[in-house]
Amino acid sequence: MGNYKLSGASSNDVVGIYKFGIVTFGLYSAKEYVASLELFLEELSERPELARDASMFAKDLLFYRYKAHVIFYVFDGNNEILVIRILGKRMDFIQHL
Repeated sequence: MGNYKLSGASSNDVVGIYKFGIVTFGLYSAKEYVASLELFLEELSERPELARDASMFAKDLLFYRYKAHVIFYVFDGNNEILVIRILGKRMDFIQHL
């Protein structure tokens, strides 16, 4: 199974997604969304073909749109990714990357 690591910023993003989810959709939905996000991050590390180029923001940066969010990450080639940020799809990416 693939592996992923969260940067400090992306770890904070997950916490923010969870808190926003609780307030907006309820505890159960927030838990489900974050759990599915975590499972998808493992899948993403196993499937490099899903990656889209985001090098216009930073060298070697990749992205994938996941539901209401965009995952920005780098791939090390050994079935491991470092997640840089997980941003809402309507956020200003340049400002937050």
